[in-house]
Amino acid sequence: MWPARAAIRPIAGWAMVPPEAIASAEAEVSDDGDLEAHVMEGFAALERAQPALGRWLRSVIEPVRDDTAQALGYFLAIVVHRAFGGAFGARVRRVDDDALASVQATFEWDEELRRGDADEVLESDDLVAIGQPHLMAFVREQLEAALEPDEDGDPVDVDLEAVAGVYRAVLIEILALGQVLTSPKGERARDLLA
Repeated sequence: MWPARAAIRPIAGWAMVPPEAIASAEAEVSDDGDLEAHVMEGFAALERAQPALGRWLRSVIEPVRDDTAQALGYFLAIVVHRAFGGAFGARVRRVDDDALASVQATFEWDEELRRGDADEVLESDDLVAIGQPHLMAFVREQLEAALEPDEDGDPVDVDLEAVAGVYRAVLIEILALGQVLTSPKGERARDLLA
């Protein structure tokens, strides 16, 4: 059941990324060899396919000075993009600047709604997880792995604010890509949910 107070709209069932598309996308990026080269090639492909979204993601991830947070941001951005492409192919339309700005504003509005309600039990990322449970399970699993203590049990040395920033960017990417999908019948997700 979708909460009554939410700026983020429900995701249509046909727009849910299936687990096999995520596993395939992760395998493509994590394939044996030079992971850094795979990531850079993958991000360049994302920027070619989704110029506005790629530019924005780079503007958020590239300035991050924490290596772990930056690597996590690039990796997740690429896997999310490839998972949508693998699941929906040509039904994934380009995210233009207006659509991206709309998604950002909606996400910020939802965050503000939740901050202002002490009784609210869901966070904005929980709403994204309701609509994209498999994708969000993967993202959260990767986030937890990046924050796991080292082999001696010592806390990992990572900038938590930087990790939170790239996590938020990936949530916006998920919403933006979901919004530009066309249904199997050809309607745009954004138009169906308006």
